[in-house]
Amino acid sequence: MRSPAARSTAVAVLTLLTGALVAPSAHAADRDYTMTLTSSTATTDFDDRTVDLTGTLTRPDGTPAADTPVQLEQSVLFDTWNPWGDPIDPTEWETRGLGTVRTDAEGRFTLDDVPADRWDDQPSPYLAPRHEVRFRAMYDTDPTDGRMAFADTTVAVEPVAGSLSYRVSRIVVHPGAGLTVTGKVTWPAGHGPVAGTRVFLRQYFESEYNAQTTTDADGNFTINTRIRAYDHEFVLFSAPKDYYVAGASKTLPVRNTGR
Repeated sequence: MRSPAARSTAVAVLTLLTGALVAPSAHAADRDYTMTLTSSTATTDFDDRTVDLTGTLTRPDGTPAADTPVQLEQSVLFDTWNPWGDPIDPTEWETRGLGTVRTDAEGRFTLDDVPADRWDDQPSPYLAPRHEVRFRAMYDTDPTDGRMAFADTTVAVEPVAGSLSYRVSRIVVHPGAGLTVTGKVTWPAGHGPVAGTRVFLRQYFESEYNAQTTTDADGNFTINTRIRAYDHEFVLFSAPKDYYVAGASKTLPVRNTGR
């Protein structure tokens, strides 16, 4: 996702280069509209996951922007896997549009009972949930001019804590040897099924994971893997499908004698 700041900078440079030849856009004043957006709560939890969104849109002259379309979108945030320290976006985004609402005579708009949650039935490809949901309101009469009015509000998610127990088939390993990790994923009763929870094993520090499995109906799992010469980090972690259940992580007491 390109940030609004990046869009604004690019457009500003383009304007400097071509301003002497091109007349000002009829929509140039759009960037001077003022947008606000607030949530009915700053924090959600497992039992109460919805929010009401309210906001205002004001014209450059300070008057309400009445009967004006405002686009709303939602993003669920995850931390980026980046063991190399590269200068990349530290946030992964799952984003969807929430549709368009119109302002009233006072420039106000609302959208009630919005789930501050993931909407996809499939597990996320991102494995490190940040437990934050960001909402954005936008007004843009001309998508070609690179200018828009927008406002964000972020809701913090309070997840239920999951736990993870394990047993390893051996403590000392060598290249070519097999390693079996068995264990169990649990979380407090009444907070959804444990069945099908993904469990991952990382063996090499540059890999987010090297082996994976899913739990059975009781939360039990087994991971079988083969040791390589450069495997010297053994971390086991779970990734619940529910954004409101936190995964758990364990560093395994496994030592590779290979070089």
